[in-house]
Amino acid sequence: MHRSGIVLCGGRSQRMGRPKALLPWRGRTLVETVVATLAEVVDDVWVVTSESLDLPPLAARIVSDRQPGLGPLAGIREGLAAVGEGLAFVASTDAPHLSPRLVAAMLSFGGAAALELDGHVQTLCAVYAADQGAEADRLIREGQMRPLSLLEASAFRLVQPHEVPDADSTRGFNRPDEYLSAIRMADPEHGAVLEFFGAARRRAGRPSAEVPVGTLAEVLRHAEPHLRIYREDVIAPEFLVSLNGRDFVRDPSLPIGCGDRVIVMDSGVGG
Repeated sequence: MHRSGIVLCGGRSQRMGRPKALLPWRGRTLVETVVATLAEVVDDVWVVTSESLDLPPLAARIVSDRQPGLGPLAGIREGLAAVGEGLAFVASTDAPHLSPRLVAAMLSFGGAAALELDGHVQTLCAVYAADQGAEADRLIREGQMRPLSLLEASAFRLVQPHEVPDADSTRGFNRPDEYLSAIRMADPEHGAVLEFFGAARRRAGRPSAEVPVGTLAEVLRHAEPHLRIYREDVIAPEFLVSLNGRDFVRDPSLPIGCGDRVIVMDSGVGG
């Protein structure tokens, strides 16, 4: 039987403050990490994403989520429609610890199956029948938005932790503090990079420095005190801060991971 992997990364990541798929994890992004894990076990991997998310190159096929604001069932629908046959293991993008042994064990049951962990059905660590795309579409039209409803329509097997290896490997994170705690444990040797550009570089007296991971506020506090980039709980208006040279950011609670580049430059606004 054909076996596929589906990674969902079209969510808004509102609690995290930045796309979880792009968070750094041990030299790769989270989505690259999960794709690589699934690729060890399945025949092909599909990534369901919103058109607004600029993903890195992936060893996977990309599927656009037509309705990314509807939640995970809509993403599952898109993935199953693309796969078309066999079984599909569905994972969220924030599962960097996901074990290939667990994925293989879940697929070995031969049909729809989901792990129950701490009394909750893990619908984003589950196997779905690939021909259930039309059923997912029906549930969405009827306003039934829970992925569990799709599993129930497939008479799924509820799997207990003792039945599979590495059951705890499914645990992910939703909040900045959860991510930062996990990355500090997973990659304690590396930090983020604080860079200065233009007039800010001249005032700092250095081009860059490696600093510990943390929130944006914590990273900025490693700048020279006389710059006063972060003060009174906000980024001073005379500075612009870019994350990885792509987006300008000002949310002090934003999580900054290993290898992230926080670039500080003058805004042109007098301080």
